[in-house]
Amino acid sequence: MSPVQLASADSDGMIWSFGSMGFIVVCAMLVIWPTIAVWRAKSVMSRESDYKGIAEKAVMAQQDMERELVEVRLQLNDMSDRVKSVERVLKDV
Repeated sequence: MSPVQLASADSDGMIWSFGSMGFIVVCAMLVIWPTIAVWRAKSVMSRESDYKGIAEKAVMAQQDMERELVEVRLQLNDMSDRVKSVERVLKDV
């Protein structure tokens, strides 16, 4: 073989080597990229689920406080009526 033919054979081998490495890298990226996207989406959904749970707990706590406030108002109105009746009795006496 002549030196030109050897150089040509070496360059063909390099082209095949780099081409196959490029193909492997592209295939790996086609697998890795969607996997990372799915992982990120699951992470976001998990965080949103956590925030939703926190919001639901806050709403329930607010509803409980509202119920207790209504009860306190009723008791306060009852106490006010009692004090007024005691004042009337004291004025009569």
